[in-house]
This record gives sequence, C-alpha cells and structure tokens, in this order.
Amino acid sequence: MENKEQLERLAYEYQLLQAQAQLLAQNLELLTLGKNEFQAVKETLEGLKNVEEEKPEILVPIGAGSFLKGRIEDKNNAIVSVGSGYAIEKSIDDAIVYLEERIKEYESAIAKTQEALHQLEHKLQELAQKAQQLQQKQAMSFKVPKK
Repeated sequence: MENKEQLERLAYEYQLLQAQAQLLAQNLELLTLGKNEFQAVKETLEGLKNVEEEKPEILVPIGAGSFLKGRIEDKNNAIVSVGSGYAIEKSIDDAIVYLEERIKEYESAIAKTQEALHQLEHKLQELAQKAQQLQQKQAMSFKVPKK
C-alpha cells in the first residue's frame, strides 16, 4: 500500500512540474517573439541609415497584407515605444542603442527561462525514474496466491 501512495504522490508532483514547464515554454516563446520584434525594428533603422534619399518612399502596412505608399519625412529621428503606452522621439543612433539594450534584456530573460526549464525537465526525469523503480519493486513483490 505504501508503494501505491508513493506512486500517486509522484504522479501528482509530476503533473505539477509538467504544468510549470508548459508555462515556462509558453513564456519562452513570448520572450523570443518580443526579442525578434525589437531585432527587426533595429535592423530596419540600421538599414534606413544607409538610405541616401532625403525622403525615401516606403510601404506602410495597414493590415491584412495591405499597404499604402508613403514617404519618410524625417529619416534622422524615430519615435520609439518606451512601454506603458508611451513613446519618445530619439535620433536614429540613440534609438538603435535603446533597442540593443531592450534586446539584451530579452536575451537575459530568455537565458534565465531556458535554465529554469532545463532544471524542471531534469526534475521530471528524476521523478519518472523514481516512479519506474517503485513500479518495478511493486511488480517484483507481487505474489501469486497458492491454491
């Protein structure tokens, strides 16, 4: 009976850790998407620095894969989101530095999340091994009643 209770406890703990791992994996996906978005903006601004035209023509996305033609009036400055619905104007170089800092923050958060996920996966493997050992003990101690 003791083995059965231990197996039930291990199964419950395994389910909890599995749920935590799933949340961490989802968080990791969101962090990666966020980092990629900042990276794309940074690359766009870096590309803009190399454009010689004073007011280059661009395509402005308006949704559903549709665009409007437009012109960049000021290619030396960008309005950058600083969070909580606020945005500020920065020079292109300052905006790139700001974006690089945000990317580094994302990379740090990604690394920490990956490490936490790795530790959880290790714990899950340990629990699975313990459960397997208990099941083997239980199977070996099972006796067929004599008639």
